[in-house]
Amino acid sequence: SEKPGDWNGEVVSNTSDGKIRGCTVTRVDGTISEWTIQIDGQEADLGKFSEAVYRKITSDAKQQQFQGFRPGTIPPHILPTYIGFAIDECARESTLEALQQNNIRPFENARTEIEFESISILSPKKKSKKKRKKKKKGGADATSEEAPLAVEDMGPKWLTFDTMKEAISAGWKPGQTFSFVAKNVKGQQLNDQDVSGSSPLSGNASLM
Repeated sequence: SEKPGDWNGEVVSNTSDGKIRGCTVTRVDGTISEWTIQIDGQEADLGKFSEAVYRKITSDAKQQQFQGFRPGTIPPHILPTYIGFAIDECARESTLEALQQNNIRPFENARTEIEFESISILSPKKKSKKKRKKKKKGGADATSEEAPLAVEDMGPKWLTFDTMKEAISAGWKPGQTFSFVAKNVKGQQLNDQDVSGSSPLSGNASLM
């Protein structure tokens, strides 16, 4: 069976041709093998992907026996670790998938060297109530009392954090979407070649 780290990127796909939407790949100025990648979590459907990753690792964990807990029970203090793994794994696989569909073959250590920033999550929807106007004494100048009205905020709001840990602390959970920027992404641009199934290149590979 697959181990938690054996994701091949297919689960992140949300199109019939196996590609993900919402990714922007930009070469870093002055370099030939370093890239910055932006992933729009809503377009790429990262909520669904992160949920799949989390479900897989927690399913595997339930097969283990934790001291002091019944079989099939995961200690609550371990769950945050699995949540952190889910968002990190989802982001790394999405980044590598973006490279592949842009005909860029990642270097051997590219996966572990990726750095993430600008982690954006959707804030919870809140409703606000209009305050009632108080009646003035005397009656003549009194204003009618308004019934409280529930007013929804205008659309979802995005909250942006420097790290994934901060995003999780703010309430992100597997199954919810998130967007991010990946930096220090290393790979070789290939010319009109299919990189699917290709082996990663070593960092000192000659560039064409």
